[in-house]
This record gives sequence, C-alpha cells and structure tokens, in this order.
Amino acid sequence: MSPSNEKNAHPPVSYNVTIKHLRAFLSLAQHRSFTRAAIALHASQPSLTMTIQQLEDIVGCSLFDRTTRNVLLTPEGEDFLPVAERLIVDFDLALQNIRVAASARKGRVGIAVVHSVATRILPRVLGGLLSAYPGLHVQLRDGNSADVRRRVRQNEVDLGFGSKDEEDADLEFTPLFRDQMGLLARYDHPLIKSKKALKWADLAGHDFVGLASDTATGPIVRQIPHLPQSVIAPRFEASTNTTLWALLESGIGVTTTPALSIENKQNQPLRFRALNDPIAWRHVYVISRRGRTLTPMAMEIMRRVRAEVASIAGKHRLIEADSL
Repeated sequence: MSPSNEKNAHPPVSYNVTIKHLRAFLSLAQHRSFTRAAIALHASQPSLTMTIQQLEDIVGCSLFDRTTRNVLLTPEGEDFLPVAERLIVDFDLALQNIRVAASARKGRVGIAVVHSVATRILPRVLGGLLSAYPGLHVQLRDGNSADVRRRVRQNEVDLGFGSKDEEDADLEFTPLFRDQMGLLARYDHPLIKSKKALKWADLAGHDFVGLASDTATGPIVRQIPHLPQSVIAPRFEASTNTTLWALLESGIGVTTTPALSIENKQNQPLRFRALNDPIAWRHVYVISRRGRTLTPMAMEIMRRVRAEVASIAGKHRLIEADSL
C-alpha cells in the first residue's frame, strides 16, 4: 500500500454498533438538530455528537450532512435509516415480550407434592393465597415422593413437598415436618375397634395392602424389625393412594400410612390409629433445585405451608413441625 493510501485508509475501531448508537442515529434523523435530539434522548449534546461520530467511524462513512442551520441525512444515511428503525422495533418488542413473560412468571408457581400434603395442607394455604393474589396461577403435580423429586430435579416445578430417599447432588432438602406411622382401615375393622394400644405385631394375620416400593412409606415399613409376614409379603400392592383407599373402603385389608394422611371424622369410612413398638416416623421436606433461586411467590407459598403445618402440629400429637 502506498503512503497516500495509508493516509486515506479508515482507521480501525475497537467498538461495535450498540442500541445506544442506533437510538442516537434515529433521534438525530428525526429532529435534524443535535440540540433537539439530545433533549429527546435525555443526553448532553457533546455526548450525542461523540456517539454519532463513533457510529460513522464504525460504518466508515458520513451519515449526516451538517450545516449551520440543519442536519440532513446523506444518501448512506437514507439507506441505513429503515434498517436502524427495524432493528430498534425488533429490540423493543423483544424486551416487551421478556417483561410480559417475567411478569406472568412471577404469578405462576409449579408445585410437586405428595398426596397427604396435597389434600391436607395445600387447600387451606391456596385458599388464602388466591384472595390475596387474584392473578396467581398454581400448577399442582401430585404423586409419590419419587415423582416429586424427579419433577424438581428436571425443573418441571419451582419446588416440591415430599420425602428424601437419599442425598441428591441436584436437590436441596429442608426439613418441614414429621408424622407418625399408623394403621389405616375401615371403621368397622377389628383393629380399629380394638380398645388396646396397637403394635406392629398386631397386624399379623390380617390382609395387608402395601404401597409400591417407590413411595415414601414402603422404605419406612421395611425398616421395622420383626414385621409380620402378612406385611412383608402383602396380599395386595397399590402404587397410588386413590387405589389404596378404594380397596380399604371396600373392606379389603388394612394398610399403614402417616398420620397427616387422614382425619378421623365420623362421616369418613376410613379410620387411623397410631402404631407403636416401635414408633416409626415419616419425614417430609421442602425440596428445591440446588443453585436455583425461588421466586417471591414460591417463597410465600413455602412460608404459608410452614405456618399451616405448625398450626396442625399444635393440635395433633402425632405430627411435629420442624422449625428453622
């Protein structure tokens, strides 16, 4: 390259076109005055002048013709104008869509929950929430504890309420409450009508309906020493509480369940009695994704669930709330 060509070559720049450059260009093209354009942008005139100069350095040509009375677009500026307008419109629309999605996200909460919490705690909690937050949308996914952990781990929900199987590198487990295991059977079953305190050994000789191994109660029951054979090898096995309760209500066998699972009201066909010797507890946790920040609404739901658990535990000797 000759010395004259080196002198006329456009010097390299170390910056790229930004939204700030495009907004400055459009404002100056509209107002045709550095003073009026700077006022519209809430910027100083020297700052606007520098921004336009940077943009012209980047594109390698003048975009405006400056006169003493006016500022007009050059032919290159006229060509660039519709491109800049389209880019700004697309950018502003994208920002608007993000804000709308974020706003909707704040009012939408996904919860995975085990059956007892879903039926005994959440209805009371959500009733108060809906009156306080009329725009709230809650997606409930009920299932066993393995389902709850899977949904939280895969980010299908914001948080979960269930039991812990083992330590999980992806999940945080915060203690919520524990409740005692007991017998669940129809109101007219001999074990329900018995006046003596019940032991696990008293289940011998009665048809037992067990829950599948991936539920929280299965591992708890298997840890009880000297279980009757009818419990170790149950005649029936169910994977959902709906099926389990249907069998019990028809008079087919008995089962074990945590205390929170049922309230002994006279109009309900099933009754609960605590089992002793030994006493066994189910532990329930708030389950969240490790490293993920909960939304304010998810935090509010968790706070209200804790308050409801504390209220229930205060009236029920077989349920103990965990305090943080």
